[in-house]
Amino acid sequence: MHHACITQAQFHIMIKYPQLIADIKRRKILPLYLFYGEEEYLIQEALDLLVKTVVDPSAKDFSYGSFSCRETPAGEIVAQAQTMPFLSEKRLVIAKDLDAWKAADLEELQAYLASPSPYACLVLVSYERRYDKKAVLAAVEKAGAVTAFYALQERELPGWVAGWARERGKAINADAVQFIIQVVGGDLQKIRNELEKVELAIQDRKTITLSDVQRIVGDFREFSAFDLAEAIGRRDGEKALLVLSRLLQEGDQPLGLLGMVAWNMRRLVRAREMEKAGVGQDEIMKKLKVMFWQTASFREQMSRYGREELRTAFSLMAGADRALKSSGLRGELGRKVRTRRR
Repeated sequence: MHHACITQAQFHIMIKYPQLIADIKRRKILPLYLFYGEEEYLIQEALDLLVKTVVDPSAKDFSYGSFSCRETPAGEIVAQAQTMPFLSEKRLVIAKDLDAWKAADLEELQAYLASPSPYACLVLVSYERRYDKKAVLAAVEKAGAVTAFYALQERELPGWVAGWARERGKAINADAVQFIIQVVGGDLQKIRNELEKVELAIQDRKTITLSDVQRIVGDFREFSAFDLAEAIGRRDGEKALLVLSRLLQEGDQPLGLLGMVAWNMRRLVRAREMEKAGVGQDEIMKKLKVMFWQTASFREQMSRYGREELRTAFSLMAGADRALKSSGLRGELGRKVRTRRR
């Protein structure tokens, strides 16, 4: 098994996920990697690809080890990385839950990072949103690469779904892609689970159609009031109506749903006011406590509403609130959502 030789001049400080996967597939394997982030599915996907690329199946017992730092001290993992591979060009050593190591373990690790074995690939994994041990980061960056694994943005999901199908020798129609994302959401593991059901159902057929996905995936996703507020904030009327219909069927109270929509609209008003005052977008997100995985969506919502449109939205919500309180009609909220769709 031949791996491309990587010289010091070729080392990357930070490699984004698509580039990381492309490099591994081209067998450009570095001696050190640090993976961190909360998107465990993508981390596991990268680890699986490294195992497939680096480790000869016939020599797996002699050239591969995966450990948890909660149970294994740094000295033992370093010893594994320093052991010469047998019947293989490289030894692959994976150390998960890196944050469990305290100062003594990190000191022992850093001694290895300063001079890693050219016959090993050591992968350090943290499942925290950020990894803040600067000395470890700097050491890995000098001889390897760091990759952050964040949840894919909604605009990136169609490409991921299409790529999943392509790797299995299948095509998937664009409307089928959009349907599964809308119904399942952005959880990659759940998307894959549903796609595997579809793949099993269509057997040898090469194209996945909308009807295939509708038949198999169906009413998978459990929506929340936040999904409704976000869809209206993005002026996605079709999704807003889908979410609203599902929530009402599940017994959610219209006034509670309207309250969530109003809360999100108030955030948009505050965001626009801060933006007008010259506050940067990162600071706006911080002040409004927008979670990092929601920032792209919230920025899009900010761009879709001017001051007059927000004023109109509040007027519509006030009317809906009065109608609901006076009559209790569930359909009134749906009518107001349809108004926003226009």
